[in-house]
Amino acid sequence: MIQGQSYEVQGLLNAGLDKNEQPIYVLLYNLIIQNKNEEQIVNKFQSYLQQFRPFKGFVLIVCSQDDTEMKAMDVKNLIKQTIQKVNSQQLKRIDKLIVISNNQNYGKKEKTIPFSLQMLLKDKIHLINNTSFLNLYDIELHQSILRFLCNQIEFQEQQPFYGRELASYPIGQSGLPVFLEEILQFYINNIDYLRKQGIFRLSGSHDEEIKLVDQLLQSNYEAIKISDPDVIATVLKNSLINLKTPIFPFEIYQILRDTDPQVPTKEFIDMFSIFFAHLPKVNRLTIFRLIEFIKFVAKFENENKMGLYNLSIIFAPCFFRANNNSFTFQIFNSKY
Repeated sequence: MIQGQSYEVQGLLNAGLDKNEQPIYVLLYNLIIQNKNEEQIVNKFQSYLQQFRPFKGFVLIVCSQDDTEMKAMDVKNLIKQTIQKVNSQQLKRIDKLIVISNNQNYGKKEKTIPFSLQMLLKDKIHLINNTSFLNLYDIELHQSILRFLCNQIEFQEQQPFYGRELASYPIGQSGLPVFLEEILQFYINNIDYLRKQGIFRLSGSHDEEIKLVDQLLQSNYEAIKISDPDVIATVLKNSLINLKTPIFPFEIYQILRDTDPQVPTKEFIDMFSIFFAHLPKVNRLTIFRLIEFIKFVAKFENENKMGLYNLSIIFAPCFFRANNNSFTFQIFNSKY
């Protein structure tokens, strides 16, 4: 988490992971009441829960950023307007619902939590007086978050790892996103992994994927070196497949659909040269580097059973996000 000027959604924080590797989300009572943005909160909260499938559920904290005393009935109304509107299947994944109030006479759980949510969560609901009690639940909030909650420090939420623009990732000296260059270099330095049958076709552990992504968000690229190669491959593919704008932007899709893949190679290359000239620099460098890497992986086809055809099927969605994938594969495989 980093400090900055504003929130992505005022009143909702994605506060990282607790000691048990569970995602923590914080609803800021005072800001939600002030901004009356309950619908935004619900939509963003659901998008968080869809981004990963928490393998041990998640923690939800309701508290206030300022010294205003929260009243039980007001919190109950806030929960009805936000939490209860979230998909019930997602709510079942709440492992702990913690309400923090500095009001010593706050009231009982029955006055704070709607009855239907009480029935759903049962013994997962906890009312505490201040953040120091979070240690009882093995929850450590980052110091910048604690300072923010106590002192009203301006706060900029960290972007999620997936679903961003390519250029929004930290860029290295090569002109590529640092995580991408580090991942490709990992395989170049460990060629034996590229000989493994089904490399890039097999998915890694989802639990380990979450852990690696969390480290990459903290710019800990050393974590790549100690991760499972299938997990690294999963992060590579998911980061590119889920880009906000595909490496090849949507605008050129119709032109490509209208292009005969059997045109002479020189004409095909000339056409792509025009496309590349109009792409952002990071996109161009990423395309060239990935294609170079894919061709390198294909050299081990006799061992990994992943020739250019199979690799094109795996990597095509990393370049294009089209409905007719067979078209994409044909273009990619026929020329590269």
